[in-house]
Amino acid sequence: MELARELERRGDTALIEPLLAIEPVGGPAPDLAGVQAVVLTSINAVPALDVPAKALPVFAVGDATAAAAREAGCAVVVSARGAATDLARLIVARCRPEDGALLHLSGEEVRPELAEELTAAGFELRRQVVYRAVAADALAPATVEALAARQVDAVLLFSPRSARIFVDLIRRHGLADRLTATAAVCLSAAVAAPCRELVWQAIHVAARPELGALLEALEAARRRW
Repeated sequence: MELARELERRGDTALIEPLLAIEPVGGPAPDLAGVQAVVLTSINAVPALDVPAKALPVFAVGDATAAAAREAGCAVVVSARGAATDLARLIVARCRPEDGALLHLSGEEVRPELAEELTAAGFELRRQVVYRAVAADALAPATVEALAARQVDAVLLFSPRSARIFVDLIRRHGLADRLTATAAVCLSAAVAAPCRELVWQAIHVAARPELGALLEALEAARRRW
């Protein structure tokens, strides 16, 4: 895992806590009739790319997803290096509605911004669900023990749903009063929103929704420890 390797390189000890289990959704191969490009808003959709889809231009929300698409054999991959709104703006700048539909390979749950912006710009966005994310029902014992002992300096959160799951599990384990020495480091303001229901040492939001900016936010949190 790229993040764990980077944290270890910096001398940090990382507890990896999967809050979502990714399961593929069975179904037919993507229908590419009349499609000019593939849209990816998560690295979890990359395994669903078949050979014909890999021949089309791929627009990815961020660098990690773009790198995975390239490794999977996609010929042309462009990264928005941001959030769904950045991805929409990139597509509007690079594509024309009259050249065909856009195929969004996604999970069961998606935020509405991408579809809203592309539809407003005149594009046809087809969405095919290719995976589901199942929420964890408990934290690992080692994580519970470390949080209870106030031994966790920071919690890094990447999506609004994973943040919501984490907050709910903190309450389920009776740990809501154990975060006053812990910083929440969030990829975006939307990720930070559920965290504000708990009392933390501080909540830090990355300047951009990408790993490098998240690590910068972690450094900002570190300066307050």
